[in-house]
Amino acid sequence: MIKNVWRNPFFLAGFLFVFALISSSFYHHFVMNNEIYENQIIYDGITPVEKAPFEPSIEYWFGSDRMGADLFYQIISGAKYTLGIAFVASLLRIVLSFLGGILLLSAGRALSLIKGLSQSFYYIPSALLIFFIVGPVISVEQISFWEKAIFQVLLIVLIAVPNTAILMKEEISLIQQNEFITSAKLMGGNKFHILFKHIMPHLWPKLVLMYVQQVIAVLLLLAHLGILGVFFGGTIYREYGPEFEIPVSVSNEWSGLLGGYYYQLRLAPWLVFFPVLSFAAVIMAFNFMAEGIKRTGDQLPGRKKMKKIEEDSEGAVPVESFVFLSERKIG
Repeated sequence: MIKNVWRNPFFLAGFLFVFALISSSFYHHFVMNNEIYENQIIYDGITPVEKAPFEPSIEYWFGSDRMGADLFYQIISGAKYTLGIAFVASLLRIVLSFLGGILLLSAGRALSLIKGLSQSFYYIPSALLIFFIVGPVISVEQISFWEKAIFQVLLIVLIAVPNTAILMKEEISLIQQNEFITSAKLMGGNKFHILFKHIMPHLWPKLVLMYVQQVIAVLLLLAHLGILGVFFGGTIYREYGPEFEIPVSVSNEWSGLLGGYYYQLRLAPWLVFFPVLSFAAVIMAFNFMAEGIKRTGDQLPGRKKMKKIEEDSEGAVPVESFVFLSERKIG
């Protein structure tokens, strides 16, 4: 499947967009020294003609904020943090959920209780839960940037593990219903042999798809947290006029840009529009990748054969229904 997925145009389009964005972010960090161009006044010779914030133009592609900072470079700079959080958090979600799913296979009667408890997360918005837990922590100046970042990432990971672990357990249980699993058990295969030799080859496509879906979920969660003023690595407050402060991210991570500039929506609507557009574009790219993975999985020989068998079994009429036509009543 890994080789075939690169031939899918949907997956390739999404992957190239994300790869180009990450490459640009690292180029800006290492080659351009992560410099953000700032200019509060534009001069025509010696005469000032315009004052920040500047609207989108040839010079400022995405416009600038009130301090004259170029929004385009801020988005490019923050891309590595936003996508990095999504990649790491999603990977940890899948790994912990996989281990949890294996443990749930032997949960027995306790499984129904665990399912009942995990369903409560469906009714509690994740963004609000993280906001009430992380909010007081990230505003403490004595805690370092990385301590806040690690704490926030761990909370983003753990909040999704219960439901994802149950989903993982159901996927493994579905694979275990196949005849080749029963044959492996009859031949004396132990649990680890069956897991890694028989279950994992069929589970890998699902894991890859679930990983991409988790990346999308984390990006949406970061956008919601940004609106609530919870930024990656902590939040600082900057004076914005007399007796008024606005939350500002200590990095250029996209949720920080979205939440910080949300208060300037009426003054400069482009400051909110382009971070939202960036989130939407990346989420669409990952949706393209997920669609490519699904289509590649449906085109696998084993999947095609299974679908054909299911279609034939649905369309065919049982032979037993016509047995009575060939039988004769005797006596």
